[in-house]
Amino acid sequence: MILRTHTPLPAALLLLALLAFARTEAQPLRPEGDNEFGGTPGMHLFLPSNFIPTLHENRLFLARARNYRDAYRRSLESGRYAEALAACDSVIRLIESAPERDVRIWRCYKDRAELLHLLHREAEACTAYERAIKVSDSLRLLSQNGAVREMQASYELDRLALDEALLKARQHKTTLIALSLLLAAAILGVVFIETAKRRTRRLQRKLLQEVQRVRESEQKKTAFINSICHEVRTPLNCVAGFSELLCGDDVTRETHGEYCGIIRENRRQLRYIFDDMLETAHLENLTQPLPGHYMDLCAFCRTLVRGMKVRSPKAGLRYKEIIPAEEIGLVVSEKYLGMLLAKLLDNACKFTEKGWVEIACGRAGDERVFIAVTDTGCGIPPAEHERVFERFTKLDTFRPGNGLGLYLCRLIARHLGGDVRIDASWTGGTRMVVTLPRK
Repeated sequence: MILRTHTPLPAALLLLALLAFARTEAQPLRPEGDNEFGGTPGMHLFLPSNFIPTLHENRLFLARARNYRDAYRRSLESGRYAEALAACDSVIRLIESAPERDVRIWRCYKDRAELLHLLHREAEACTAYERAIKVSDSLRLLSQNGAVREMQASYELDRLALDEALLKARQHKTTLIALSLLLAAAILGVVFIETAKRRTRRLQRKLLQEVQRVRESEQKKTAFINSICHEVRTPLNCVAGFSELLCGDDVTRETHGEYCGIIRENRRQLRYIFDDMLETAHLENLTQPLPGHYMDLCAFCRTLVRGMKVRSPKAGLRYKEIIPAEEIGLVVSEKYLGMLLAKLLDNACKFTEKGWVEIACGRAGDERVFIAVTDTGCGIPPAEHERVFERFTKLDTFRPGNGLGLYLCRLIARHLGGDVRIDASWTGGTRMVVTLPRK
């Protein structure tokens, strides 16, 4: 128990009386009876010893106690209870001669009581049991009193330690707060540096991408300029050459008509080249939607097919149409829609040597319409389905063209609110599908 400083005076006096009584009454009890062991039986077998204390007293004490205990165990195991009782009495005598030894003497009294019980001396066994209980209680009381004194001293020490711990805790708290602030500042600094590094790396990646895009654009521009120079020079040379031939005197009527047709065809190619370039520049800088008006899509597609049959007849090539009989109305710019479909039909005709070219249209839901231009030509590899819609892209550099046709088609379709794509499910050639809103 621990005494507090505010305990009342009567309680303190009572505690002092109990402590004084414990000091006088709680000493180990000696056995009662004819001798110090509570009876005479077994004393004629007591093993005397001429023990002389030496500097090795403690070791010799433990050795004698161990010998007596071994003799006790051997006698008990062999059923010689009288000899076991004598050995137990020797252990008790040895322990009581030096009571400060750390030995459980009450256990020896209990063993003696059990031996007496085995020898059928019940009265002496009861006496020995009482002795063991008294000794155990006495030792326990002494231990408790010592524990109380130790706890009192420990209380004072603990109170001093607590005060010191509180002081240290305040110091540690202050130190912890300072370290926490420093750690938070360090973390914020690391986060700021890492964020700046990430932003720098992101900007570097974007810069590299932009540099790569600029390089690709320069390469495409160079290729486009070379292609334009070739595409323009060829028709101009034809126009200039055949114009000079027409000025000669030996040109017949049939030759004159043939030369005029060649000049017209090359003039048309020149016009298409410059028209594509101008329209691309115009649409790339256009920010407002294209003006539109109501028109019949089915009738418009039929007109386009008839014009293609007249304008671009080709041996071994047929033109087909899948156009509904009823009217499909939509609001769109007729000029740019016609330019878009004409370019798709021209490409289909140019890359199809034999077979057919088909145009189909219809409703794609309630709010959209579709127009599909299908051919049985050489087709486009699936890996190039998106690349062909980029500027200055030509898959076959030996065919005439400036690489702006499909790019201009997608540009027009998106300005009209729709899109154009290649149908990957068609493998017999190429199918271009244009989707547009009806309004």
